[in-house]
Amino acid sequence: MMKEINSLFYKQVPEVSNEDVVEWEVSALQLKKGDNLIISGRTKPERSIKMNVNFEIQVPVKDQKYEHRFDDVAITSIPNEFQVEAYNVKNMTFAVQMLIPFKQYREAENGKATYIDKNVPTGNYDIIIKGEANEDAGSVLLKIKASQTIVSDSKGNFVCEYPTKPFPNGTVDLFLGQEKKEIKIIL
Repeated sequence: MMKEINSLFYKQVPEVSNEDVVEWEVSALQLKKGDNLIISGRTKPERSIKMNVNFEIQVPVKDQKYEHRFDDVAITSIPNEFQVEAYNVKNMTFAVQMLIPFKQYREAENGKATYIDKNVPTGNYDIIIKGEANEDAGSVLLKIKASQTIVSDSKGNFVCEYPTKPFPNGTVDLFLGQEKKEIKIIL
């Protein structure tokens, strides 16, 4: 199924600096998978704030192959960045359906394969990460790091709704400004 791409261009806004205060809170520290996490706060007016989301997934290996699918991943802003590191692998293929199918293949170095993509057009995507695991691997560790930008309004307020559907059960680390919050995803 092809996903809709909402925008290809974005307006640049000054970034918050390390000296700028970013006050923020989340709607809940524990959410059911699929619920939306609401992030709200305040900083200087019309500033972009980088939000990072980090989590890990253990993917089982069968017949020396591994595969994990993320359905309906929401990319809500540009600039953004998405990084996947696969450990205990020979290689990794990163595939996403955009206007045309997009695939990237990476050979592993010392059992680790990495894929990084930046400024993906906003929209919702299905992503598949798969490949060959090392001979002795019972599972593969995927480390996911995603960042996007939240922009404050003319009064310095911001609100962002972030879907949790692609997150695994367990802990997701959320970084905004100089602060980190741990969000628990449960069934």
